[in-house]
Amino acid sequence: MAMLKLTQEGTRNLEKELQYLTKRKKEFRHSPEKEFIQSRMAEIEDILSQSSTWPIVREPGYFVEPGSAITIEETVYKERYTYTLVHPFEADPRENMISIESPIAKAALGKAVYSTFSVRVPLGDNLTYTIIDIQNC
Repeated sequence: MAMLKLTQEGTRNLEKELQYLTKRKKEFRHSPEKEFIQSRMAEIEDILSQSSTWPIVREPGYFVEPGSAITIEETVYKERYTYTLVHPFEADPRENMISIESPIAKAALGKAVYSTFSVRVPLGDNLTYTIIDIQNC
């Protein structure tokens, strides 16, 4: 399996969850949730063993890649959005962290600043965006 790249925060959150589950494991030893806790712990351990952490420092980037923080502008309404493209384990749209497997991220990956890309939305229309800024680790 390829090396996973996680943000500093994502790595920290997984480590905290693993610690929490380890402490709670004894409480659930006679509960139906025991299997869930054991499988989740194994999943987190597997993720952490196969991952590396992106550095905090960001520099202007030339191309969108996993880990990039991108600012895009919708071409019709001129609304701007900033997203960080992360591994699906870390995706949290409320924090503007979107999965590299999301439609916007897939369309933006590999593109340069001022490139335009389109994303098909459920109603069948296309939304078009221009990349305004790229910050890479």
